[in-house]
Amino acid sequence: MVQLLACGPSTDSTPAARPGGTSARIADVVARAGTLALPTDQPPRPARENDARGLARAAGGADGRQYTERLAAVPGTILGLVTGGTKRDTSIVPTHDLTVCRPFTESTVPSQQGGVGNAVVWLEGVADGPKDEAPRRVKLTLNGCRLEPRVQRVAAGGTVMVNSRDAMMSRLQFVAVGETVSRATLMMSDAGQVVPSSDATMPAGLVEVRDDRHPWVRAWLAVTPHPFVAVTQADGAFRFDNVPPGKYTLVAWQERLGARRTSIRVEAGVMVTVEVLY
Repeated sequence: MVQLLACGPSTDSTPAARPGGTSARIADVVARAGTLALPTDQPPRPARENDARGLARAAGGADGRQYTERLAAVPGTILGLVTGGTKRDTSIVPTHDLTVCRPFTESTVPSQQGGVGNAVVWLEGVADGPKDEAPRRVKLTLNGCRLEPRVQRVAAGGTVMVNSRDAMMSRLQFVAVGETVSRATLMMSDAGQVVPSSDATMPAGLVEVRDDRHPWVRAWLAVTPHPFVAVTQADGAFRFDNVPPGKYTLVAWQERLGARRTSIRVEAGVMVTVEVLY
């Protein structure tokens, strides 16, 4: 379920403030999906297996991979919340390398006050906008026979620094959703070992990291095709500033909960509030 609210310019003569600086002026207009002010083009639909593949082709052009840095004269803002979550923990009991791999509990769905954490949220159909400020260097740590962090964002073409604190043999595979061949294979063997990889981050997409030798070891990289990609914390909040006016598809994906998607319209100088409900 996805709900949309619209906050637009007031009717007085004061110009609306630009998103990305001070917030846009708020009007006394409330609209829900399917009614007047900012209707969606279609109702939210259940997740499909292909939804997670959309991040790889979320930009413009015929191949969905063309993005140009160009600021809109008067952009909009999307203020969002992914809700409906309850904390879900997974208990892991390793079966080998027991001097390093001890039983532990991992929260695959962090949740605070009904929010959904570890969700990747993005816009599809964005051909231009501001510079992508996603980090170009991120760290992935193998510690206690688990990968940390579970989900993170990285710029396309960035570098993943894999750091092992475990004295054991691991073979990490980086496999993007929708691809059949691993983008990179990293062999880890010693505590203190650091191995960089940039192959895993080209092109954009949702990349699963898994260990051939320890099947419970998992992590995810959201490799960004443009700036409008976020990873939620436990409260489920996200925000996209400087969004060019236009119609887009907003997608929220969570590894245990699946995907939610809906069409959304962004107007100049308008703040759109979106609630994605699982």
